[in-house]
Amino acid sequence: MNFLSVMALPLLACLLLVLILPALGQHVLARGVIFVDLALAQIAAMGQSVAFLLGADPHDPSTYYWSFGFTLLGAALFSFLWDREHSVLQEAFIGISFALATAATLLMLSNAPHGAEHVSGALSGEALGWVTWKDIAVMVVIDALAGGFLFFFRHKLSLCSEDPKKARAQGLSVKKWDFFFYAAFGLVVTSSVKVSGVLAVFSFLIVPVVCATLLGRRGPAQLYWAWAIAFVVSVLGAVFSYLKDWPMGATIVCLFGVAVAIISLTVRMKYVDADATGERDDRHASGHRVLRDAARGLAEVLHEVIEPGQPPRFVEVLLRRRDAAEVPASGQPRLLARQTFADEPLDLQRQVGVDFVGEVLVGSTG
Repeated sequence: MNFLSVMALPLLACLLLVLILPALGQHVLARGVIFVDLALAQIAAMGQSVAFLLGADPHDPSTYYWSFGFTLLGAALFSFLWDREHSVLQEAFIGISFALATAATLLMLSNAPHGAEHVSGALSGEALGWVTWKDIAVMVVIDALAGGFLFFFRHKLSLCSEDPKKARAQGLSVKKWDFFFYAAFGLVVTSSVKVSGVLAVFSFLIVPVVCATLLGRRGPAQLYWAWAIAFVVSVLGAVFSYLKDWPMGATIVCLFGVAVAIISLTVRMKYVDADATGERDDRHASGHRVLRDAARGLAEVLHEVIEPGQPPRFVEVLLRRRDAAEVPASGQPRLLARQTFADEPLDLQRQVGVDFVGEVLVGSTG
């Protein structure tokens, strides 16, 4: 069997996930409820587990009804139980909901035949490799409904997501629109979890939008880049899953993690001049510092792997190459100032080396 004959349906399912989940992810990030997806997805998985205990087949409609019923209950709780202005309490409640749903699922299936396999499949998305045309048809209908809702009510949803106070001032019921959003969100999550698993749904929802944000994209461009990143990761996940016989859902989740790491370490953090004196924007500076510290940690690891216990000679080479290309106003290359690098104490060499490689990994700033 060739690649397309085996992976065509899983890839088509991933394409549907790519089209709808990052669009929902933009609103999730704007609302600051990052883990609501994990909570709702786990609540949906708990509904699946109830159907499983009642003897329903995974592809039986009753499985979906149980799952969506539990998800709708979670959406109502998240919308009306806590005010979004109390973000700490809401995030705590979301985390508690996820923990309770997970524990309840484990308890329900602890003594059930093949219960462990059901839990593993619900998390890792093993069913993604066995998706059927019926699953695809259900996903198309649900994604079309949710996508139409997001498109036709995009202005109200965006206002409620980004500025709830302004939305209330304009006469909108934020809690009502929160419920509508979570209900549409739950509708998509229910079908998606059934096909791809909890972890893959979370990754498709959050990671592409985070990567696009790191690349400095905003507005519609953010969604376009999120779609592109998610599509590339999905194709690579299908290829690795086919070649290595790995679970496709877990493979895609790991590749999303690699994508975040690569983008975080290679993106150039741009500074914005606050005034004519050249002061930098605090938000960009703080983000740069986080990446710089992470890159320095990576540089430390690289040094210990490449040259354990030795002066960072590879750093000296980098310094010489850079300085040779820089000629200051005096006309003398800065290389001469670095010729004593090897004569400095080892601790100083290590610190200079790690700092310099950290800056190289993060990217120069202007």
